[in-house]
Amino acid sequence: MPLDSDVFQVPPGYNAPQQVHITQGDYEGNAVLVSWTTPDEPGSSTVLYWAENSKTKSHAKGIVLTYKYFNYTSGYIHHCTIKNLMFDTKYYYEVGIGNSTRQFWFVTPPRAGPDVPYTFGLIGDLGQTYDSNRTLTHYEWDTWGRFTERSAAYQPWIWTAGNHEIDFAPDLLGACGLSSINKLYYGSDLNSHGESKPFKPYTNRYHVPFIASASTSPLWYSIKRASAYIIVMSSYSAYDKYTPQYKWLANELPKVNRTETPWLIVLIHCPIYNSYIHHYMEGETMRVMYEAWFVEYKVDVVFAGHVHAYERSDRISNIAYDIVNGNCTPIPNESAPVYITIGDGGNQEGLATGMTEPQPSYSAYREASFGHGILDIKTEPMLILVGIIEMGIRWYCAGFFLLVVVALDAGYFCDGGVTSSFARTNSISADMPLDSDVFRVPPGYNAPQQVHITQGDYEGNAVIISWITPDEPGSNTVLYWAENGKHKSHANGIVLTYKYFKYTSGYIHHCTIRNLVFDTKYYYEVGIGNTTRQFWFVTPPRAGPDVPYTFGLVGDLGQTYDSNRTLTHYELSTIKGQALLYVGDLSYADDYPFHDNIRWDTWGRFIERSCAYQPWIWTVGNHEIDFAPDIGETKPFKPYENRYQVPFEASKSTSPLWYSIKRASAYIIVMSSYSAFGKSTPQYKWLSYELPKVNRTETPWLIVLMHCPMYNSYIHHYMEGESMRVIYEPWFVEYKVDVVFAGHVHAYERSERVSNIAYNIVNGKCTPIHDESASVYITIGDGGNQKGLATGMTEPQPSYSAYREASFGHGILDIRNRTHAYFGWNRNQDAYAVEADSVWLHNRYWTSTQEHSSIAAS
Repeated sequence: MPLDSDVFQVPPGYNAPQQVHITQGDYEGNAVLVSWTTPDEPGSSTVLYWAENSKTKSHAKGIVLTYKYFNYTSGYIHHCTIKNLMFDTKYYYEVGIGNSTRQFWFVTPPRAGPDVPYTFGLIGDLGQTYDSNRTLTHYEWDTWGRFTERSAAYQPWIWTAGNHEIDFAPDLLGACGLSSINKLYYGSDLNSHGESKPFKPYTNRYHVPFIASASTSPLWYSIKRASAYIIVMSSYSAYDKYTPQYKWLANELPKVNRTETPWLIVLIHCPIYNSYIHHYMEGETMRVMYEAWFVEYKVDVVFAGHVHAYERSDRISNIAYDIVNGNCTPIPNESAPVYITIGDGGNQEGLATGMTEPQPSYSAYREASFGHGILDIKTEPMLILVGIIEMGIRWYCAGFFLLVVVALDAGYFCDGGVTSSFARTNSISADMPLDSDVFRVPPGYNAPQQVHITQGDYEGNAVIISWITPDEPGSNTVLYWAENGKHKSHANGIVLTYKYFKYTSGYIHHCTIRNLVFDTKYYYEVGIGNTTRQFWFVTPPRAGPDVPYTFGLVGDLGQTYDSNRTLTHYELSTIKGQALLYVGDLSYADDYPFHDNIRWDTWGRFIERSCAYQPWIWTVGNHEIDFAPDIGETKPFKPYENRYQVPFEASKSTSPLWYSIKRASAYIIVMSSYSAFGKSTPQYKWLSYELPKVNRTETPWLIVLMHCPMYNSYIHHYMEGESMRVIYEPWFVEYKVDVVFAGHVHAYERSERVSNIAYNIVNGKCTPIHDESASVYITIGDGGNQKGLATGMTEPQPSYSAYREASFGHGILDIRNRTHAYFGWNRNQDAYAVEADSVWLHNRYWTSTQEHSSIAAS
């Protein structure tokens, strides 16, 4: 159909939501994932919803994303999951703002049960032709809006991915003339490989609840709905033995409770049985892997698409073949599924009219016509499948999806741990504009801004408060008091400025307030008169071996839209960080011409919403060096050292770039990847004294922060940490450092406990090996900066790498006691409570047991 067809009509109003669609939002069926696109600006990501007979309206907030494909840039794609809905209830929901608000409705399924009737529609390979329109109209002819929206905004479409969702087009180059070295180094960040990320448009547009079924990929997952258990598989992801999909299905099929959900349904794209000439035997490789399981677990029906026609099989199987016995013909088997091909939605490639002759015995019915199916599950132990055929024009059409149909891309296991390909996008992230709300200057003349705090001493009962006044020095005094205290105290700080090229900073204040009471909430004020601003913080408990404490982890944040999502995600995390460990690369101001220090100011205002209330423990990164002799700036770290002060002298360090603190049950050592660290240097000598003095009976958790990772399996910055590793890794093993956090690589990775310290030049022992005295190395440089994600990975995944994913996010380290701590990593695309990767850490000083990780999804 042409672009100006009525069924493609854009809804009226500026930035009106369009392409609205819903799918099941959880495993049980009482959540709905609402998705829509706004074309002009992000707008609101909130969904307002209410039950039909309810007077109360609720709201849920979602996420918004965009993607680029060759020369196309998407609109703003919203995904919002509304949860804890009542079963078997009609709900209304609204998306949009003001006059462009649009209202829709859906009905939740009944609670899962063995005799619950339910009806599914079935569509595959729909496309957007005149035949597609006939098919869709024939399926739901009462109310329609904008092609699939007219159906999918009102009832959930359960998605399965097909071959037309792969969208792999390396010939669509976006960066010509790059050398092979540059292509290897930059990966796909410069689009030097064309469109080489499979399923990119599809995975951005269509989200599914794959995590809820313990899948590691949105391309395979399961849901319960009424009396049906629906398993979605991917024909175009790895499915051979030992692959993630294989292992997931091996665990999935046995857990189906047929007394609760008796109808076991499998959805795939490529049919296992097909008697049409087109795509004949393409499903054989999946059949020989999984048909025996389908028979063993008595799958009722397998729906597929791909072949542009309709076919239904008898109940047959072909599982007796053992290479030598010759038994390779399908035979009747009452334990086998019925296989139904319904790829006849109407796509532009037309009908598959060629059929094998004679019709094979396994084929019960076949017809080369466009149409759709209805699966009507009755309360009696039977179901009715009705095939409604659209007779008429038989040409045109496109793509693929099924109404119990289409899905996503995610993880795969390698020689090491898990590699997730969830990467949101390969495009470079964009900084937020200078007039963004998150950079807003507080009102009032000379009002304090860029307020941030960090620990102010070695023990944890002091706080350094820093802020900037833009117009004049003003007061450098901090007024502070305990929450339940009647007495207010004050402390005086220092004020300084600096110049960088043609930039002159505001007046930077640093004030340390000391002798605070442990585990106490304090309020503090900075500023004068009407521009006084008030904040608060909570001091940590006194150091002790069983003191619980929770740290957030962020690195390489920058000030992009993704940075904002990361910070929001951290703020709304269900496990609340009490202090944040920051592993370097702050503002990325040095990426601007002349290292535009205005971007240091915007970054300070951006993070104030968190770091004015909880201490951020700073680590320096390469983007803080700001060494630019071409513009006369030859003093490294000038903006950083003026703006961000740390208590380095309290730990007998001679530089603010390396220092240590105690906080609750943790001993935190901060190192500098970009200062001298070879033998006999100040940093080396300091650390040689520092490690032996750690009292693990007081602070059992020994944590090291640095910027450049020692272990990294991404192509970007690969082996950059080797020079520091060969110096300090033996010490980390000797003193049983629990975990080393780093940034630098714009992605996430967690290592196994490994060491590589046996090498003596001549023995050849230079491979990392499992070592229970070694650290876990975690790279968390995925805060959201403007350089985008590091998507290129070394292959195969090395054995030292337990989990890696090129997505933006943050981490939470939740120390429970002297023996156990819980680490979880949250990607920005997930709900706030969802952890894509997690591990229980066992303290190396107090225990020697091995950890077990949990990878929720990719």
